[in-house]
Amino acid sequence: MTDRSDRFSDRLLELEQTHTTAALRERHRLQVEAMLVRPLSPPQRLLHAAVATAGLAGAGVCAALVVSEPATLAPLTRAALTLCAGFGASWSLWAVGVLRRGAVHRRRDRGAAARMAFGFTLVAVLMVAALAAASPGPASPGLLAMSLALLVTAAVVLLMHAIEQEGLRGREHMLALQLQVLELTASVRGRDGDCA
Repeated sequence: MTDRSDRFSDRLLELEQTHTTAALRERHRLQVEAMLVRPLSPPQRLLHAAVATAGLAGAGVCAALVVSEPATLAPLTRAALTLCAGFGASWSLWAVGVLRRGAVHRRRDRGAAARMAFGFTLVAVLMVAALAAASPGPASPGLLAMSLALLVTAAVVLLMHAIEQEGLRGREHMLALQLQVLELTASVRGRDGDCA
């Protein structure tokens, strides 16, 4: 026995394929793009330029320390500085990409930023924990607590991004349903016109 919802879905898909006009598809594409792609405002351009500059400066400083410090620098510290240089370079590249496009893609760009923030913070927390274990001191517990607080903050940012993405998916589905209703209405009007 076939499921009625499956048959209805198949009929909707068939109608969509046979009655979709190029104008309706383009209208739907533009609505989805307007929902997902937001042009940068002047303050946002300034913010992304600051992120690109700070990321590049941080990467340069950390890379210079890795290269210029003597061989007696602890390997764990050298690894942490190398990772920080990579983090700064990654943020700089991300911000430059957004600036070059002149718009933020709410799914791609914000998703990349949320994942980078969480991943980088997680790696930093692990590096701080390793450094604290390698040279325990009175400041170690405070440093660990601060880094864990940063990790929780990054996790909240990642969670907020996931919630936003679910909302965007729901709005995309609503736009798709609106398109289907418009197509069905157009096809019914077309049949009524043929009958007249």
